Amino acid sequence: MTRKIKHIGLTLGLLSVIISFLFFGRRQGTYQLLLFGGLLISLVIYLTILFSKESTRSKLIWTIVILFSVAVQWLTEPIFVKSSYLIFLKSNQTELTAVNQILINKKGEIDIFNDRINDENGILTQIEKDNLLKLRQKLDVYIITKSDNGIYYGLWGFLDVRIGITYWTKDGRPDKSYHTLTDNWYLHLTNN
Repeated sequence: MTRKIKHIGLTLGLLSVIISFLFFGRRQGTYQLLLFGGLLISLVIYLTILFSKESTRSKLIWTIVILFSVAVQWLTEPIFVKSSYLIFLKSNQTELTAVNQILINKKGEIDIFNDRINDENGILTQIEKDNLLKLRQKLDVYIITKSDNGIYYGLWGFLDVRIGITYWTKDGRPDKSYHTLTDNWYLHLTNN
């Protein structure tokens, strides 16, 4: 591997890690691919730079570049993560508004899964159920849950980690476990 290709590869790997957080809330698969792929590429290429015949000065410069990239990633991560949720909200505004309009005045709890709706109180019409199932699929969320506090959209879940957003419908602000995104939208990240 030539020196220039190694340096370009390392830079691209580091950039991949940094920009991966723009996909955190809306495309977990893309986020994980960019993050772990970037980390792997960066690590392999950095080790080849360290153990190659490059000058000590070059090795030191690339070590400083990596440390600088870690600092940039650490500083930009919260901004990029929030931006990923805001991008999801903006790009799905029509569908989110439609779901909220159907559910906002309904009493009780309603859960919308892949192809079924748990409506224990029977307050949804068949047309509303059909629309909600289509909207859930368009939004590409794994669950929509309506409670007395708000409407939760589960964006990603694995084992006991859940990532999602909540449209807060109750008067007043939610507790500190919710983080403001915009208007009545809140980030809801739970570890169960």
